[in-house]
Formats: sequence, C-alpha cells, structure tokens
Amino acid sequence: MMLKLGDIEYPSLKGKVSEAEWKARVELAALYRLIELFGWNDLSGAPASARIPGQPFYLFNPNGLLFEEITASSLVKINLEGEVVSETPFRHVASTWFPMKAVHEVREDANFVIHSHDDYGMALSARREKLLPVSQSAGFALADGVAFHDYDGVETYQERVPALQASLGARNRMILHNHGLLAVGASAYQALYRMASLRKACRVQLLAGFEKDLFQLPGEIIEQMAEEIRRGPAVGNFWPGLLRKLDRIDPSYKE
Repeated sequence: MMLKLGDIEYPSLKGKVSEAEWKARVELAALYRLIELFGWNDLSGAPASARIPGQPFYLFNPNGLLFEEITASSLVKINLEGEVVSETPFRHVASTWFPMKAVHEVREDANFVIHSHDDYGMALSARREKLLPVSQSAGFALADGVAFHDYDGVETYQERVPALQASLGARNRMILHNHGLLAVGASAYQALYRMASLRKACRVQLLAGFEKDLFQLPGEIIEQMAEEIRRGPAVGNFWPGLLRKLDRIDPSYKE
C-alpha cells in the first residue's frame, strides 16, 4: 500500500516492520501530532525521537513535513550516528539529531525524548533565578530531577554532545539556558507528561513575577514530593485518551 503526502509517495510500513517498531512509530507520530495540538511547535524543527525496542536504531522526524502531517510510516529510521538505515523518500536534518543522540547514547531508560523551543520554557531559561519551587508542578519537577545546561552555542555539532550528557546526568528534565526545554521518558506518555509539567512550572513562575515576591516550597516539602514519586505514579495515564482525541481529529498518524 502506498501513501501520499503532496507529491511524495511512500509505502505504508504497517505489517512490514516488527510489532515493537510499529508501536514505537505510532506513538512517536502521535507525540508529534500532540506537540502541534498543544502549540509547542515553533517551526524551528525542535524534535522528538524514539528508540526502537530490541534494535540499535531510532526514529526521527522527516524533513519538510509539518508535525501535523507526520505519520508512523513517514518517520525516518536512523542509527546513533544519524545515518538513515532503511529505504525512504524522506530525509532528516542531520544536525538536529545531536541533542537527541546525546540523550539516547547514555540513557537506556530514555526511549522517548522531546525537545522544545516553547516560549515559556525559553523565557524561563533566560532568567537568572532558574526554576524555583513556587508551584506544585515545579515542586514535583524538581523532586524528580531538573538539570540545567549553560548555553555554549547551537547544539548541532558532535562536540556539544559530551557537555549535554554531563548536564543531564540521571535527571529526566532539562532547561537549556537561552534555548529551551528537554524531557525524557521510558514511555511516550511519560516524556509528554514531563514536558507538559515542566512547561507549566515555567509558565506559572513567569506569571507569578520575580523571586523576591514569591512564596517558595520548603525543602522538606520537596523531599515529601520525592517520596511520592518513589512510591509510584502520582498522576493518571491519559495516553489512551489522548490517542482517542487524535483519532477523532485525524487518525492518519497511525498510517
């Protein structure tokens, strides 16, 4: 079966790849659609990526497609070095792979990675006081681990990878100063939730004002939040509902 987007024809990969790869493709395509739906996309190509279970390969966005056009079959399959490893009429912007490579290379638990240039994240990343525990969202994010990375130029070069890896460490969210946000997850929903909660924490802090005017959660409360995280998921899994929402809007992400 052939699919078509504009003048480009490409084959449906459903039934032609492993079940695990197809599931990863559908979930990453859904992430791209949700990123667009939530208004996080700024046309800069800030991407999301997925590890293919049981394979040394990854899925990445095809160049030239709007996030709302991405389908499971159109995602580009690449190795860790960013080289395309399957037949496809699509290509990717190789330089934008480096931030994702930095994570996937050292974090086996990072099956999905989302990078964002969202306005609220970028605005907070430019503030000297960093992320403060001034909301419950921020408290849980900080209890779960938020990394900070000083801007040292555009992260589209191999030589930027080690510093990104050192900044992230074992944490699951990162604020890249003067740049944006990054979140990782073992599942698509976990990465999405971590990005959404980090973005909300940034937004609330910006709306609340300056550090000297704010009540901050004390350290013992942050410790209690960390214990809640260790006990198990503190939030429900809305992933099935989000997929149903996408199905109502446009189910083509599953093609």
